[in-house]
Amino acid sequence: MNPIDRWTLPDGTSLSIRPVRPQDAPQLEALITGLDRGDRWRRFHGAVNGVTPQQLRRMVTPHAPQQIALVANAHLPRGDALVADVRCALDETGCAAEFGLMVASGWRRLGVGQHAMAALQSAAAGLGLSWLYGSVRADNLPMLALMQRCGFLCTPHRGDARLVVVEARLTSVHSALCPSP
Repeated sequence: MNPIDRWTLPDGTSLSIRPVRPQDAPQLEALITGLDRGDRWRRFHGAVNGVTPQQLRRMVTPHAPQQIALVANAHLPRGDALVADVRCALDETGCAAEFGLMVASGWRRLGVGQHAMAALQSAAAGLGLSWLYGSVRADNLPMLALMQRCGFLCTPHRGDARLVVVEARLTSVHSALCPSP
């Protein structure tokens, strides 16, 4: 499977982003369980200690075109390590998708999240979607800063002061098929 994006960190570590595949299940599970309790709470908006085999199976076999799921791999001397997961699911409008992102704690502030979001935005625009959106906990300042760097508008949630709605308009020839909200 060809990578969607490939880059090198200043220390020489090579990373790539590609679609998730079934054989990623063990590493994806390790990514989720490797997050500390607070990080899992911020990513899943609730207490999550792990994933069931059924949840994991759904995560590694997304249903295209309703779902896009990408992973970031660090290519290390001891083998590849899955260091991030970014995904979105089409909503009922057919023109927008809600996204989620998680980056392993040791790989934050290195551009991994920004590369992952750019790859997701590009893939979603390529499917003709016009918008990506999500909810971020208001106390998750690093994620909100990342969203702003990625071109997302960050607005307090109307019904829940603990959340911020983040949304970005996607640009592609195909997204003209969907009207602006």
